[in-house]
Amino acid sequence: MSWKAVRQRLESLEWRELDVRDAGHWPLGLQGVCCGIIAVVLGGVSYAYLAVPTITALEDARREEHALLEAYRDDAERAAHLPELRETVAALEKRLADMTPLFPESADMTSLIDDIGTMAQERRLDIEAIRLGAAEEAAFVVVHPISIRVTGSYHRLGGFIGDVANLPRLVTLHDVRLAMVDGRPRLSAHARAYSARMPGGGEKSE
Repeated sequence: MSWKAVRQRLESLEWRELDVRDAGHWPLGLQGVCCGIIAVVLGGVSYAYLAVPTITALEDARREEHALLEAYRDDAERAAHLPELRETVAALEKRLADMTPLFPESADMTSLIDDIGTMAQERRLDIEAIRLGAAEEAAFVVVHPISIRVTGSYHRLGGFIGDVANLPRLVTLHDVRLAMVDGRPRLSAHARAYSARMPGGGEKSE
């Protein structure tokens, strides 16, 4: 039977008289159309409930795979530079170990004052004052101000300044002034000693 004939039969049907319960006796063309519609509906429902979640899960898996590959490449690149990083860390640790003696413990400040006083006496200077001030916290260190006032000849005062500058600990001189007092040169200066500050605050201590 041609499609034209099927269409003519469908057009001549009394649709209101069709009974779904008697579908087995419907014309073959109508049965085919109904089966086609049912197949399309079932296909759409199956796609929506079965295929779409699977496709979404596949896309998620592909995105996750891409992210994992990127993370792997980053880890592989870092691993390739690991020997260089170890060498850098070792160099920094050695440098830190070399600098540690420059930053005495807070408890060593008294002995530092004694060392400065001994150097002044060895230079045969008259000590008027060598006093340790209140500690001041900076970004990574604790600053210990020291007031120094001594009298003596210019040559001996110059030697004393050199001795302080050559201390094995880090000590800097500030506001160095020379003045004549009772016919003798007087040296006034503010020195600063430094001790290490721990990351969590406070000073390094044994």
